[in-house]
Amino acid sequence: MDEKSQFSESVVQDLEQMHSALRQVMTKLSLPELPPLQSINSREEGSPPKDDHANTSHHLSVSQEEFRGPSCDNSPKATPEDEGLPYVPIHSLYTLTKLSALRSPDNPEAQKGNAINDFIARGALSLADAESLFSLYRDRLDRYMYGIGCRYMTLEELRRKSPILSAATLTVAALHDPKADNIYGICSGEFRRLMEKSMFERRIDRDYLRAMCVASYWLSDLSWMLSGYAIRRAAECNLHNSYNQAIKEQSQEAADCARLWYILYICDQHLATLYGRPSIVQEDSSIQGWEQFLKSPVATEEDKRLTGQVMLVSILRNIRELFGTDKGEPIPRVYLNHILQFRRQLDEWYTRWMGELPEQWTQIGSFPRKGTILHYNFAQIHLYSHIFRGLSNDAPIPHYFLDCAMQAVNAATAIIDLIITDPDVAVGIVGMPSYMLSMTAFACMFLIKVAVKYGSDLIERQRVHDLTTNLVRQFRSLKAGKWHLANLMAGGLERMTATLATPDLGQVQPAVYNNAVEHVDMVMPGNQVYTDMDGDTFFDYDMSFGLSPVFRFDPSMFTVDASGQSLPTYPEADYGMRPQ
Repeated sequence: MDEKSQFSESVVQDLEQMHSALRQVMTKLSLPELPPLQSINSREEGSPPKDDHANTSHHLSVSQEEFRGPSCDNSPKATPEDEGLPYVPIHSLYTLTKLSALRSPDNPEAQKGNAINDFIARGALSLADAESLFSLYRDRLDRYMYGIGCRYMTLEELRRKSPILSAATLTVAALHDPKADNIYGICSGEFRRLMEKSMFERRIDRDYLRAMCVASYWLSDLSWMLSGYAIRRAAECNLHNSYNQAIKEQSQEAADCARLWYILYICDQHLATLYGRPSIVQEDSSIQGWEQFLKSPVATEEDKRLTGQVMLVSILRNIRELFGTDKGEPIPRVYLNHILQFRRQLDEWYTRWMGELPEQWTQIGSFPRKGTILHYNFAQIHLYSHIFRGLSNDAPIPHYFLDCAMQAVNAATAIIDLIITDPDVAVGIVGMPSYMLSMTAFACMFLIKVAVKYGSDLIERQRVHDLTTNLVRQFRSLKAGKWHLANLMAGGLERMTATLATPDLGQVQPAVYNNAVEHVDMVMPGNQVYTDMDGDTFFDYDMSFGLSPVFRFDPSMFTVDASGQSLPTYPEADYGMRPQ
């Protein structure tokens, strides 16, 4: 880069700072807002300012950009004795090249202007609709994410501070609002547009990361991609080091960053569990030191729930690391001791957090405690369902894993039973993260597969039929948006439940659970093939168990409405399994 280009870049940065300061002064004096700098718009859009010679300017801009190459920082020349030995290798390359892309991005918050130029201002979404959606998110939905997603109390402030967080917030709210079906696509499209536009933007802030946290937590169609990208960008901003600063300096700003890092960790572990893929975030001091964070002066009441989830997903992470990826091989008997150890850890987690969380919570009632029961059973079914790995259609369950098989069935049953019988949990369906709904889908499919493959050995078909039928009825009664996972799941579950009505004529009835029988070595499988009247295979999907890929059943069943038409896609009552 030549000196002239460096000088021009420095001038532009100086102008941005002066323009931002002047805007703040104008706002304080209640004077009209200044228009945005044309140079900023040009750089953001990747094109020069429009004028009478647009084509000529465009060609000149391209040639100049190609000539200049990657952007570099204009800083004093360093000498070898200026600093100590570099502790990160990339620092050496940055010292030699001054490439801007090699350093952590600047904090852009001080350079933000106050002009509002978003899809609401452009008329794509009415202000009244936006206010309604924002109120829904602020007053209710954000509590399901521990109060981390809503930093601002008014929509106007949110729009001024972060258009992308505004779009993410309104998208999630529209997903849950049954009156917002016609505007969900508008909000979702705007969020996707802003994400695409900012993919290579160097300057990001906490609200940018917060927007990706919100989307990763609720938007199942974007969560896998956004979660991984958000973790990378958060690492660039040293978000993972905020924990130490929050503890030592008792900084609320650092505590906010630490909470965002915890949410990213939770989403990462949730997605790794759902997809059976490796997680990205490893356990560092901030993850291992969640108790110190909870005891620090910066901790809030919501942090109890947050750190409780950090503790739980760390157990899930260890479970995944033990079993690894599904290679189609049976689980060795020696793993039984590990399973029992994990069971004790889950029991301890359940006992602790059921005791620490209060009966009622602001705006979401008793859902946190009932959610603890759900999460406990989600973890149980995830743990015990591994014993079905590698069992072919004619392979029995090894006798030493029979108790684990029953525990998995009991956990799945408890999940569905709690959702259909507890009114607080039923209300919480419209608000809970996509992970919880996905694990509910897994519990349903697990029971259906068990009932088909093993008949009444583990659970009666009629019991599964009744549970899933009632769950479908519960989902259809919810006041949620058309694109909410519960509505998308209802049609698919209804069709899968119908398969249980097929008579099980050839089912062999082994006496594997007869108390008079000792030293039972196996559970006899049910019919290997079910045929319809034409003799075709009735159940032709993979009957093996596992979470990857996506529960081993056709995900298209969740993308149709009640009529079977394809849905368009947009770019202390103990209901659980108390530990014994």
